[in-house]
Amino acid sequence: MYRSTKAADTAELTELIYGAAFGDCGWQDFLDRLTTTMPNGRSALHYHDLSSPTTYVPYVSGFAAEDIDQFNNHFAAINPWIPKSVLVPVGHGLAGEHIVARKDLVKSEFYNDWLKRRTGCETTVGVTIVRSATRTLLVSTCTSSTDEELNQHAADQYTQLAPHLRRAFDFLRRRDLTTVEQHEGPTLLDTIGVGLVYVGDNLRIRSMNECAQRMTANGSPFRISVNGRLFMDEPGTNATLQLLALPPGSPTQPQVRIVRTAEDSAFRITLVRRSSSIFTELLDGPTVAVLIEPATSVVGEQHLNHLKESYGLTPAEIRIASGIAAGLTLKEMSSANGVSYETIRTQLKSIYSKTRVNSQAGLVKLLLR
Repeated sequence: MYRSTKAADTAELTELIYGAAFGDCGWQDFLDRLTTTMPNGRSALHYHDLSSPTTYVPYVSGFAAEDIDQFNNHFAAINPWIPKSVLVPVGHGLAGEHIVARKDLVKSEFYNDWLKRRTGCETTVGVTIVRSATRTLLVSTCTSSTDEELNQHAADQYTQLAPHLRRAFDFLRRRDLTTVEQHEGPTLLDTIGVGLVYVGDNLRIRSMNECAQRMTANGSPFRISVNGRLFMDEPGTNATLQLLALPPGSPTQPQVRIVRTAEDSAFRITLVRRSSSIFTELLDGPTVAVLIEPATSVVGEQHLNHLKESYGLTPAEIRIASGIAAGLTLKEMSSANGVSYETIRTQLKSIYSKTRVNSQAGLVKLLLR
């Protein structure tokens, strides 16, 4: 959309904040206008994990992609402003020299090799919007200005914007969390026997449907700790869950695994990282949906016995045939039965020979007729 190149005032920026929160414009529009408030302005909305060198910059304006890549990969960890940001009052706009003395800043690798060399800037003006035990969310603008009066004026403007930013982010968090936990379809999943568990930061359970609650009492592939955290019994599945529940920047592709319990029951576990606004993820951590469905056969026990007697299928071959009827892939059956993929293929060839079919489709027709 077209925006004036004239410096944005506080009223316009405030309007853009609420516009972004309610979907009338984007956060990119807000940052693009924020850059106009300072000479050579380059603005960013960024998150820092204070317990590690992790940084995440979801929105930028004025920075080249390579600048941000270098910042994330190296310079964020040596940024002299970040360690001292925990001492900065939340909601109080400040210029960089109020956090780190300029005489110390200009001696740093961060200033010489990134701030000055790559962006042509001298300092930054910013404000901390939210701070938790380990997370800090900030809005800042790098600038070439060394005019203390001008920089202080910009810092005062950030102080005026801070409460509006905080309200916008709180609105997005409430909306996303309400959508995730109350407007899904757990009733449908209960009906078809699928357990659904939502876990948030540190794998703490946010909610679970009735089917998942029943599973905890009747033998399930997961455990719940005394402090309400979810643990999957199968180590690989638990490691995948932990990966998906990491802060922003971690892989988000859905994962499917087949696991067996101590009672020799097989389950299909689907792990999906939910889509939320970036602010919900930054401040509350990601939400991972864990779907647990029994990987049981749709073939009746009586029919299975008939197949065994008529075609001479072994117990292992019965399991493979049942798995195919249930829609499992050969790899999933390999995982569920604890045998190699080649073993499953060999057993399937034997089933084809005994039943005189030559495809999985033909086998399913035989099993279900």
